[in-house]
Amino acid sequence: MLSPRLQAVLELISEKDTKPCVLADIGTDHAYLPIEAVRANLCERAIASDINSGPLKIAETNIRAAGLSERIETRLGDGLKPLNPGEADCIVIAGMGGKRIIHILESGFETSIKDSRTCPRHCLPQCVILQPQHDLEELRRELHAHGFEITHEKLAREASRFYVIIHAQKANNISVWPEKKYFLGEPDKDTELWQAYLRQRQDKIKRYIYSISDEADRQKAEQKLQWLSL
Repeated sequence: MLSPRLQAVLELISEKDTKPCVLADIGTDHAYLPIEAVRANLCERAIASDINSGPLKIAETNIRAAGLSERIETRLGDGLKPLNPGEADCIVIAGMGGKRIIHILESGFETSIKDSRTCPRHCLPQCVILQPQHDLEELRRELHAHGFEITHEKLAREASRFYVIIHAQKANNISVWPEKKYFLGEPDKDTELWQAYLRQRQDKIKRYIYSISDEADRQKAEQKLQWLSL
């Protein structure tokens, strides 16, 4: 069974009308996500990669135990480097910092993801599903700067921690968001989960305001607190 945050990632894959031909899970750890995605026929096959050999060996064991070795391939390497040009049409990067995710995408995304215009199997538009641990505001800005439209966001909660999962895909025309939207994003609102998420962020910013002395930083934090209160 997947954790709530990985379940939310899986749901973003399943919500699309056209399933990915090839799903690449970067930083797969124990390959729980690609195993469930392939089991549910949400993709035809998957690539599970990780920079560390230890977790990848466990991933290989889990894949064999699930009887999915013919549909899930493991690869050792950093970021998108294990992928061949044009090999994947949906890339998942979960459980890393937002700045690390940005670095991974900038270091090889354009040559690693399949071009849906030339895919003979009616692939999805070039898409990424990202679950950053922090730096969400910066990640949203960078996605827009590199021509990705944020089409949907989901919230997940594990104990006291909240996670935002972002689905984005290549688009020709990107509308620049207002500052407030880059800060808040647009997960499913008007839910108890969203309200609890807002309250936790409010508490964090209040503690930050109490601890700082720089007036400019204080004003920025107070503006964000106001956005969270609306």
